[in-house]
Amino acid sequence: MNNHRWIRVAAVILILYGLIEIGDSLALVLMQAGVIGNLYPPFTFAEIDRLISETPLLMLPVFLFFTVLHLWSGIGLWRDRLWAWWMALFVTAVVMIMVPFLLPISGGDALSAIVLIGCLFIGRFDDRPLKGE
Repeated sequence: MNNHRWIRVAAVILILYGLIEIGDSLALVLMQAGVIGNLYPPFTFAEIDRLISETPLLMLPVFLFFTVLHLWSGIGLWRDRLWAWWMALFVTAVVMIMVPFLLPISGGDALSAIVLIGCLFIGRFDDRPLKGE
């Protein structure tokens, strides 16, 4: 596989991740409006669980942060941009930092972040450079 194929895999993962985050963000708005109940199982940290249950809109900036960065870096990687590689690495590192706080839901996030980091590094350090190098 050439680096662009691995970069494309990383881009697809990031874009799918961003689309899931759009759903999560919409769920927070619907929870705040009382249209739906809390869809999330109890989190490891009671404070996050309380925020999601009582005032879900307070968590919306966090969800939107991940939504925008995942989508933006995924689209940039699809176009083989070096800045997108750095952004993807940044947002994936932040996901890994947040994993312990958002357990048990974030277990899948940790697994996808590990796969994503592998794709990013294999794709980045192959013989074919990204645009901007």
